[in-house]
Amino acid sequence: MKIQEIRTDIVDESGLTLVEMLMAVSILVIIGGSAYFAFKTAVDAYHRTETRILAAQRCRVAMDRLVTDLRNMRISLEEPELALYTQDGPSQLGERDMLSFVTLVRTDPDPFLKQLESFQSQTSTQAPIPLVSNVQRVAYFVGPEPTPGESSLDSSNSQDVFTGDTGDQQEGEFALFRVRTTTLDLETVIGTLLQTGEVPQTDENGEPIYVDISTLIAGLVSFDLKYFDSESETWRTSWDDMESVPSAVQILITVQGETQAPASTGAAQSGTQNQPIVQSTGMTQSTMVYLPVSATAGGGQGGRP
Repeated sequence: MKIQEIRTDIVDESGLTLVEMLMAVSILVIIGGSAYFAFKTAVDAYHRTETRILAAQRCRVAMDRLVTDLRNMRISLEEPELALYTQDGPSQLGERDMLSFVTLVRTDPDPFLKQLESFQSQTSTQAPIPLVSNVQRVAYFVGPEPTPGESSLDSSNSQDVFTGDTGDQQEGEFALFRVRTTTLDLETVIGTLLQTGEVPQTDENGEPIYVDISTLIAGLVSFDLKYFDSESETWRTSWDDMESVPSAVQILITVQGETQAPASTGAAQSGTQNQPIVQSTGMTQSTMVYLPVSATAGGGQGGRP
């Protein structure tokens, strides 16, 4: 009996063992996590830079407007209508200063050209359009931010905006307002607006009053003004001297940037509940404006210290 040998060919099969698979997955996770962390860091840095640029832009626009008005300021120590009025408003959330003065405001279109065109186009029965003078009283002050989509005059909380009722407001919920009117007397428009929150329509003679209210900055944190006394060479937080004028005005504006994602908090302390820490990217800008000598009319000293 012949025994036939059966040969079995062993075929090698290539592949990864379980250990090799786990090592490969671990390496991929490490590489992917590092790439995601680097990408997220770059995106966060981009957003922080963008919000700071937007905050700086808001500061710059308001700063340019205020600097232009200060350089065109007109003060008279003998005329009450050309008086400078300041108010220092410190608070726990930031400075809430107020400033009002008479200045030369550029009007566009020019009021004289506008009236000339009205004369040429109107009929004999139409009354001429009254001129809007470029000599106007302006006021800068801080109040609660108006409701989005509404103007300062149409806002439901307009009385709180102008009367300074800011008890329920949080940081960054304020705005810087600019009021300008052709009525130079301080109490007629500015005083009434700040006390009652209402804008008068006519003056004591029954003539219509021109008033324009604009919001320069939303998300304001602080609006701080200081005034330089050249005689004593000191800075004042407000200017109450009616016999002289400041030589320079220092302006400091702080705005709140867009809020970032809440940061993680640590362990609870004293049994209190943790609150998320909201990070913000604010911006502070400051400048100093030397009042020109020509700003003083009818006496007083101005100019550089």
